[in-house]
Amino acid sequence: MTDVSGFILHWNRGAERFTGWLTGEVMHRHVALLYPGRAEIKARMAQAFAFARQHGSWEFDHECCRSDGTIYLQNCVVTALYDNDGALQGFANLIRDVTLERAHELALQEREHELRLILETAPDAVFVFDADGCIEYINEAASRMFGYNLVDLKGQNFESLLLVCPSEDEVPDEYPFRIVDVSEKIERQLIGRHHNGSNFPTEMTFVRMEANGGTRFTAFVRDLSEQEATKARLETLQAEMLDGTRYSAMGAMASMLSHELTQPLTALAAYMEGGSILLNNLNGGSRAKLDEIFHLASSEAVRAGAIMRHLRDFTSSGEAQLEVQDIGEMVRSSIALVRPAAARAQVRVVLRVAPDAGPVFADPVQIQQVIGNLCRNAIDAMRNMDERILTIHASRVDELTTQVMITDTGSGIAAEIRERLFDAFVTTKEEGTGVGLSICRTIVEAHGGRIWVEPAPAGSCFCFTLKRKKGILCGGNEDDSHRGRRIFRQSGNGILVGA
Repeated sequence: MTDVSGFILHWNRGAERFTGWLTGEVMHRHVALLYPGRAEIKARMAQAFAFARQHGSWEFDHECCRSDGTIYLQNCVVTALYDNDGALQGFANLIRDVTLERAHELALQEREHELRLILETAPDAVFVFDADGCIEYINEAASRMFGYNLVDLKGQNFESLLLVCPSEDEVPDEYPFRIVDVSEKIERQLIGRHHNGSNFPTEMTFVRMEANGGTRFTAFVRDLSEQEATKARLETLQAEMLDGTRYSAMGAMASMLSHELTQPLTALAAYMEGGSILLNNLNGGSRAKLDEIFHLASSEAVRAGAIMRHLRDFTSSGEAQLEVQDIGEMVRSSIALVRPAAARAQVRVVLRVAPDAGPVFADPVQIQQVIGNLCRNAIDAMRNMDERILTIHASRVDELTTQVMITDTGSGIAAEIRERLFDAFVTTKEEGTGVGLSICRTIVEAHGGRIWVEPAPAGSCFCFTLKRKKGILCGGNEDDSHRGRRIFRQSGNGILVGA
């Protein structure tokens, strides 16, 4: 304790042990003794005494020197002492060594500063909110992504940034995402709401944290707008590429038909014209000539038919590069290509693959083309329907066959066109080319299977089959010499396998 001027009046044993100064060495000396080399300490203590007199007590940190010369950081609490009459008698000075404590606090501040720098420079948006969902912190990326700053959002509920009702046609969900349901760490794909009212797809990761201050949540948000746009562009390019391939094949077929059929059809026309002339001038000698002309015309017609059969066989069976494939993997990869289109059309995709459905012999790219084509047709058929469910079911039919069923809840297919549906240039779409299902049949038949359509309770059901790994193609015998070997060509019921 000191008097009102700062001279020491009481020095306890704790002070002796703490500072190393004995009572006789400090009594009636100014407390500046504890701060050698600090010319400003008297003014500092006078200020502390004035504040203590005004407020009752005052606290400050200052470097102090022990009797052995060691320096430490002290925390000093100065308290004003009054007698019963209210007269100021002096000050009590409580001193603590806070060197390590302040060092720890400084380290924590530095770590907090580094963490804040990391969060501020993170590419993803970061939100911190309490157990009630009230926002406490957002980083710069979150401010840019959602169009708010911390002043706008602090204390606001985090769920206000999520889209509850994406469109006017949907029933609002009272709880699109309940923060209290987060246990440790979860990931969700949700729709974010920008400050200007626009919506955008996001991928959010929520982490629950338990600390002394209570429960806190951290949300890491990634904007998927660019990713979704890229997917849409890729899908468009794939569709354009597929259309280009079809039109290229049609052009090549047309050129081949024109080249191959020109000669027999020209000859057929000439023979028929000659026959017409002979009929107009018919006499006994021209009958034999007329028979010869009709015989030659018939030969040219048969030749044209043979050319057509040759081209049909080339496009329908030809040579197929087949390998042992996992039917489930092929179906899933096919669905991945059409899932963005299904999402835009608000079609729910249901996939069922029986455990014993595969493996099968197939060219995965071609089978993906078949499944993708059938799924796109199904999505188009359901655009104006209330219920939009696309179901893909792969199952084992028998030892030799696996069947894939693609069912929709669309408007179905009229009976008068069902029998011709897989013929070239037959279509139910206003802008369709009529070659998609024909190509599907060509591919499936080249795989040794068949494709057909049958009515469904609400919509249509397209089915096609593939050869299984066990059975005719490679044999059910584990010792079959063809088992597990690459198939180079399939023609009719036979195959050609590699070494």
